[in-house]
Amino acid sequence: MEAWELELVARAQRGDRKAFTRLVIEHQNRVFSYLYRMLGNAYEAEEVAQEVFIAAFRFISGFRGEGSLLTWLLRIASNMYKNRIRYNVRRKRSQESCIDDKVEQPDYRPIGERPENPEALVATQQMEMALHEAISRLPEDFREVLVLRDIELLTYEQIQELTGLAEGTVKSRIHRARGMLARLMSGHLDGEELI
Repeated sequence: MEAWELELVARAQRGDRKAFTRLVIEHQNRVFSYLYRMLGNAYEAEEVAQEVFIAAFRFISGFRGEGSLLTWLLRIASNMYKNRIRYNVRRKRSQESCIDDKVEQPDYRPIGERPENPEALVATQQMEMALHEAISRLPEDFREVLVLRDIELLTYEQIQELTGLAEGTVKSRIHRARGMLARLMSGHLDGEELI
């Protein structure tokens, strides 16, 4: 962890809410992104992300700094999304029955810049939706390590710390997940629908 983050953690551990708020601001997008990829639903991801930061605030005094704060937060997020899935199953409420919301990706173009070719824009959006669908179809154990490595850009060591898996298992699962994803996407690239 960098010095500024260590200082904010130390202040948050002493009860400084402003320091904790700065930590939340620093990590909220990564936590939400991870949860969205794992749950497949923006509304649920937001709810669980809020729960993650509430739990983090309650237990920040127990954070020892042996790993990164992000890894610690993602471990909490991992436990909470698994609890949410179990809750949904117990309540006979599967992810598919939730409102299938799409998070609109803002188009950040400088003002006055002309948008790209509309057909290319539609094709890109369709590819992103297909990729999201393909990732959501991966088995949970493989989806988790793939999201952590290729989307959240965590190191193998951080993934090991977060999941408790051995290095070889992490690398093997990532390799297999990429292969599964490639097979799922090949149908889309050949013009077939994923669903």
